Amino acid sequence: MGSSTKHLLLGFTVAALLPFVGLAEHDGSSQHDGSSQHDDQTHGKAPSKDTTVDFGVLPLAPLGPAPCLQTGAIGGPADPCAFMLHHLTPEETTIAKGGQVTFQVHGGGHGITMWSVSKDTTRDKIGQVLCPGTDPNTITNPALHNCNLSTTNANGAHIIADGDGEVVVVVSANVTNAHPDNRVWFEPGRLMSAGGQQFLNGGTIPAGATSNGQLITYRFLKNGRYLVMCMNRTHSLNDWMFGFVNVVGGDD
Repeated sequence: MGSSTKHLLLGFTVAALLPFVGLAEHDGSSQHDGSSQHDDQTHGKAPSKDTTVDFGVLPLAPLGPAPCLQTGAIGGPADPCAFMLHHLTPEETTIAKGGQVTFQVHGGGHGITMWSVSKDTTRDKIGQVLCPGTDPNTITNPALHNCNLSTTNANGAHIIADGDGEVVVVVSANVTNAHPDNRVWFEPGRLMSAGGQQFLNGGTIPAGATSNGQLITYRFLKNGRYLVMCMNRTHSLNDWMFGFVNVVGGDD
C-alpha cells in the first residue's frame, strides 16, 4: 500500500452512495497557522467530539409570497427564492481534533467539497469574492440579492483567497457546461469532494431525526479552519452556500 493511500484511509471517512474524490495529506494547520494571524475565527467556540451539519434545505411549501413560486418546481433552479435553501446549518461548527462531521444533504443539486483556510478567514471575506453585496442568507426579498439566478456570475471565473491572502480555490469559467467545468472543481489542496458527476441525494424528509438525505462523513485529524462549499456553481458562487469547520484541541 502506497504512502498516499495510507493518508487517504486515515484522513477521512466518507459514507456515501455516490462516487467521491478525496485527498487528505494536506495539513490543515501547518500551512495556515502562522503567528501573523490577527483574528482567529476558531477562538471562543466550545468543541464537540462529533457533530452533524445540515447541507441545504428540502422545501415543502412556497418559500415566500410571489415572486417566489407558489406551485410547480418550488425551490428549483427557476424559483427566484431558491437561494433561501442554499445554506449550511450551522454555517460554522467547532469540533475537537480527531472528531468527525457528518453532512446530511437536503434538497436537490448539491455536492460537497472542502479546503483548508487560515484561521482568520471570515464568511464575508469569501462571499464578497463570490458575489459582492449582502450575504444572501440574510435576505428575504429576492430583489435585493445581487446575483440571484445570474448565469453570468455562476459561470464566471472566481479566485478565492483566505484571510492571509493565500489563494485557496481557483474556479475556472464554465465553458463546456460538462464535468468538471459545471462544478466548483479545483484539485490542488482539496481535501475531499462528493457529487462531482451526479449531485447528491437530498432525500424526501426534511432535516430532523428521521431525515433520509444522503450522509457524507469526514474525520478531521489536523487542527485548523476548513472551508466547506457546495460544488453547484449557482449555489456557491451566487448564493454563498459555504460554511466552516474549526478543529481545535490536542497538539497543533
